[in-house]
Amino acid sequence: MYGLYTPVFLLQAFCVYHAYRQGADTRWYWFIILFPLFGCVFYLVHHFNNRSSINTITEAVKGVVNSNYKIEQLENAYRFSDTLTNRVNLADAYLSYGRTEDAVRLYRECLTGFMADDVNLRMKLLQGLYANANYQEAAELGEELERDQTFRKSSSRIAYAWALHQSGRTDSAEQIFRDMDKTNTNYDQRLEYCKFLHQLGRTEDMRNKIQEILAEVEFMRGPERKLNRSMISQVRELAQTASA
Repeated sequence: MYGLYTPVFLLQAFCVYHAYRQGADTRWYWFIILFPLFGCVFYLVHHFNNRSSINTITEAVKGVVNSNYKIEQLENAYRFSDTLTNRVNLADAYLSYGRTEDAVRLYRECLTGFMADDVNLRMKLLQGLYANANYQEAAELGEELERDQTFRKSSSRIAYAWALHQSGRTDSAEQIFRDMDKTNTNYDQRLEYCKFLHQLGRTEDMRNKIQEILAEVEFMRGPERKLNRSMISQVRELAQTASA
């Protein structure tokens, strides 16, 4: 029994993950959870029916079973060919998996020569610096990037606002959050603004901002609601916190 449980559980975890990534109907989740083995087999047969798809399953399962699989593949590619693309891809993966020091180191190595002033790379470095708790340096880099419109419209600006707050410049951080608070857009930025207000203990201000966002959510349809699913869930959780 115990020998069968682990593989079935891993298969179930993969199917749930795949269903989430593909935006599958709710019925598939119930099928996979209530009938672990039969439900998973039926789900896989229904969604994968050719050799190419089977190869896709194999690679995806490796990623579920071994959390370092993606990084190992990117490290091998980087060792084989030290190109800018391979270096950035590896740095992105490091950042995603919480290896922030390694990510920052690689981003710095990328910012040389003709790429020294590349805005996209500098934004990635800013996010890495913030994630690595280098708040002062992140805030300084954010100040330099503020002159660039690409940065001002990006979600990377969230890290700048938080870095300002963590550096003791809370008023400046709020100015950035307010500037990103645009109606019917910038939902990730506005969610972080709500979290910022919550951290400051300004519950009433947070509640008002949450109600603004939820009122806009009511008018979302189809793809837009699906795209913002995570944001909507987090805003609703904050709403419950505010009403507690």
